[in-house]
Amino acid sequence: MKNFESLLAAYMLVWGILFVYQLTVGARVGKLQQEIERLKQLLKQ
Repeated sequence: MKNFESLLAAYMLVWGILFVYQLTVGARVGKLQQEIERLKQLLKQ
């Protein structure tokens, strides 16, 4: 069962890393969308 515990720990670690990565990418996309809207407003003037 020792191998199973190591496998489970690695699996959980990978999912944790992917979750954090998804959060950071989502935050960056949100900031980019805000910047695009700001630039659109500047161009309208």
